[in-house]
Amino acid sequence: MSCRGSILALGALSVGLLLGPPALAQGRRAGPRLKNPRIGEKGPRTPIQEFETMPPEEQQRALNRLPPAQRQKLQERLDRFNQLPEGQRRALTNLYNRLHQLPPDRQNSVRKAINRLSEQAPGRQQAIREELRGMAALPPQQRRERLESPEFRSRFSKKEQEVLRDMTPLLP
Repeated sequence: MSCRGSILALGALSVGLLLGPPALAQGRRAGPRLKNPRIGEKGPRTPIQEFETMPPEEQQRALNRLPPAQRQKLQERLDRFNQLPEGQRRALTNLYNRLHQLPPDRQNSVRKAINRLSEQAPGRQQAIREELRGMAALPPQQRRERLESPEFRSRFSKKEQEVLRDMTPLLP
């Protein structure tokens, strides 16, 4: 894994920051537990795990290779991430790990959905976040039923429905 890939992957942590702390505070409710390989364990390592294991000097060198605006934006995200309570950092890392385990086409769909979410008006972003939090508490079958319900269709626009459908693979 290249340093640049590791650095860019850290930007994916903004997914959790977009969902907001209440989504992180819920933790895991149902579904299979995802393995989080560490040093010495078998299995693929995520770019986040690669970055975390770099010595601080190497992390800084990797950051310095980025264009100034991108470096500043990423540094701000890292600072925000590091200021979170341990439980929220762990939940955010789990969220990123779930994204990393998806097939590449699903990862792209989720990333695009996150971008579309950020383009929504603040009130609609909040409504979408609340819906995601509510769906996180449901088993997969009930999530599917919720996505097909008339109430869901009347509450959200077609674009918002698409955002929600594309983001459900990240739910615990």
